[in-house]
Parts: sequence; C-alpha cells; structure tokens
Amino acid sequence: MEFGPGIAVTFLYYFTSTAVVLAFVVSQALGISVSTGIPQQFGAIGGLLAGILGAYFNRTVSFTVPIKGQKQFLNRLESTLNEMGYEQISNEEGIRTYERSSWSKWFSGRIFVQVEAEQATIASRAITVRSLKQIVGS
Repeated sequence: MEFGPGIAVTFLYYFTSTAVVLAFVVSQALGISVSTGIPQQFGAIGGLLAGILGAYFNRTVSFTVPIKGQKQFLNRLESTLNEMGYEQISNEEGIRTYERSSWSKWFSGRIFVQVEAEQATIASRAITVRSLKQIVGS
C-alpha cells in the first residue's frame, strides 16, 4: 500500500518553500539585493534544515500489524483514534481514511487503514505512525 509523498518529495517541499521564503525575507530585512547571492545562501541553509526536519517528521510511512479479528481490531482502532481526535471520513475500496475534525487537521494529516484477512496496514505521517505503533502494536 503506497500513500502520500515519500521522503524525497517531502524533503524537496520543505527545502524549496523555506529556501524561497527565507531568501526573500533576508533580502528585504537586510536590504541586500538578490543578485549578490547572499540571501540565497541563507535560504539554502535554512531550507536544508527545514527539509531534514520536515522529511523526518512529516514523510508518509506505513506499518503492518497482524490481527486476529477484523471487527475487534477496528473497534479498538476506532476508539484509539477517537481519543486522539480522529474520525472516519471515508471507506473507499477497502481503505478507511481518518482525519481530525477541527482546525488541527491541517497540521496532523490523515491516517489510512487497509484491513485484510489477517493483517492491517496503517499509513500516515511519520510522527503519527510512531505514536500509533506504540498504541496498536507492531
């Protein structure tokens, strides 16, 4: 099961957006022309740091957990996700999608769950998956 961007795309997103914004801010704040190349150097350093942090915490990862019964597993998962503030928003093609309902959904991302006969695959942002692995088990 493949969901969302991997590490390379996530890194590029955070690197590029931070580098462009930081170069502009440095240029305006210090009154230095972009043609000098100095704002781009600050942007590249800031973009590198943001890219590494963004890729570490926000890349999409997944894990598979063995299950004994689908209904029992889904009930436990639903209650766990509800406690975390998530609710199911769709169930298409055997893939359940969960999302937070408040403004925090913009910062937490979605959780995708695919339940098969004897295993379930859960995918989301890396930081969310780390929490879920401890709760649901690996």
